[in-house]
Amino acid sequence: MKVSLKSKLTALISILVLLVVLATSSLYLSSLTRQTLEEVRSRGKNVAEVTYHQARSVLAQTRIPPGVDPNNPQQIQSVVRKTLAGDPGLNSLIEAEVGYSPTIYYVAVTDAAGAVIVHSDSDQVGQKLAPAQSFDSLMQSGLLRQLQVIYGAPQIFEVVLPLDLGGYPLSVRVGLSTLFVGHQMVPELRRAAFLSGLAILMATFTAGVLSFSLLRPLESISREVDSLARGEFPISLHLSRKDEWGILASKLNLLGERMRGEKAAFVALRENIDQLFSNLTDGMLLFDQQDRLVMTTPAVERFLGRPAEDLLHRPASEVFADGRPLGEFLLHAFREQQSFPWQAVETGGETPRVAVSVQFVEEDGARVASLVTLRDASTRAQLEDQLDLTTKLAALGKLTSGIAHEVKNPLNAMVLQLELIKSKLENEGERVKPHLDTLSAEIRRLDRVVKTFLDFTRPVELRRAPTNVESLVREVFTLAEPQAKKNSVRLVIESNGALPQLSLDHDLMKQALLNLVLNGCQAMASGGELRVTPRLLPRHVELEIADQGSGIPPEIRPKLFSLYFTTKPGGTGIGLAMAFRIIQLHNGTIDFSSEVNRGTTFRVSLPR
Repeated sequence: MKVSLKSKLTALISILVLLVVLATSSLYLSSLTRQTLEEVRSRGKNVAEVTYHQARSVLAQTRIPPGVDPNNPQQIQSVVRKTLAGDPGLNSLIEAEVGYSPTIYYVAVTDAAGAVIVHSDSDQVGQKLAPAQSFDSLMQSGLLRQLQVIYGAPQIFEVVLPLDLGGYPLSVRVGLSTLFVGHQMVPELRRAAFLSGLAILMATFTAGVLSFSLLRPLESISREVDSLARGEFPISLHLSRKDEWGILASKLNLLGERMRGEKAAFVALRENIDQLFSNLTDGMLLFDQQDRLVMTTPAVERFLGRPAEDLLHRPASEVFADGRPLGEFLLHAFREQQSFPWQAVETGGETPRVAVSVQFVEEDGARVASLVTLRDASTRAQLEDQLDLTTKLAALGKLTSGIAHEVKNPLNAMVLQLELIKSKLENEGERVKPHLDTLSAEIRRLDRVVKTFLDFTRPVELRRAPTNVESLVREVFTLAEPQAKKNSVRLVIESNGALPQLSLDHDLMKQALLNLVLNGCQAMASGGELRVTPRLLPRHVELEIADQGSGIPPEIRPKLFSLYFTTKPGGTGIGLAMAFRIIQLHNGTIDFSSEVNRGTTFRVSLPR
């Protein structure tokens, strides 16, 4: 249970007051006990002295009877006993003292042997009175011993006053009982307890008021500190005080302003880092001194098969504990504490070949961090091949577009000259007409080829607009439906949830997808299914176009996107090259996988 500072301060002051009251009460109790015992002893001594004087007075007035030898001690002792025992005044005095004071248990006069001569209880006369503890010993004992005696089992203590009668020693013994001593102290103790309780209550109330007054500003300061801890940064705290609380409040306000500024800078930096990490294709993992993952990029999921959020704050032994080659390689690197600049690891998974870099950062001979970088080596190689192909196509386009322009001018001249020849040889009739028609047809075909090539190499201006990918695929299916029915092909689109609209040139992208769909339909001469599957990936949308045709032989796959390359009778070799160019103009990529007699799958990746 959480206890507030006010409660603690109130309790502390109350405890201190209680300790003071207990100490004062102990002193008071000690003084009261000693005073009460002193009164009892004084009463006992007073009774002993009164009895003493009464006994001396009785003996002083007594005459030795005739026949008693004054020099015979035994006869004198017998006279003394009879005189004291038979004196009504002495006996009345003793009985009155015992009856008047509750603490006087008995009063007795005994001889040297302890035999009772006079006693408040007449039955004890002639008996030997057992000795009791001296009341002075009780007075000299400690407070605890005195309280045990007073409030314990009743005990008898004696006050003894010697009485010497000319060589005949007697003793006046007053027995004091502790039975009623405690009762005499009760009223004073009750008054002291009441005053002590009142003092404690007053002190507790005063402590509560004082702590509330002193610690009241602490509530406002505590609320602001809690808000600072939650990152809320409230409005400045206003305390109209000039003491330490006011100084603390002003310092907290200054701290809040600084933290507010630092948080804004941190949020901006975090957003920049997140944006930078989200755009990284490499997977990066940063570990601390204890090999716990403290920072990672989203691309790590593609390499390790687990979301980056699930890996944070886990040790390297758990992050790479998947049993795959990549994980085994990295676990070995962490066990050996060995850095690797770049090494390729064959994984056999979605990313078949991964380039790995492991760096252990040291400072003053001690390792402070570890950085693991993962790079898709297979995709990098494909991108390099595509870049090389694009570069070659661009160079070839520049070269051949000039040649095409140079060829087109002579072709125009040849067409004009051919028309002149036809007019001059008009009289020859049927003899030269077949040859002239053949020459005209070939010139027109060559002109069409040159025109197509010029269209392919001419720069294209994209007319981008927000485009729904699934709607675009359905439009392509509508255009390809005649060819699909001719080859008994079923066109299927497999939806995987809502896709974002992409910024595309609608007509050009429809032309590219139509070329791919028509090629798939033409590859299935015996019918089958052509399936288009759109997928939403972190940074792009992928269209997978899979057919069940005869597949592409390995020897012609490298030339598949080459201009004018075709294996179909009557084909132009322009469709796939044009599709490749359109997708590249949209900053996308296209690749394929094929199995002979199983089918071909094209994958078109378009940025979001």
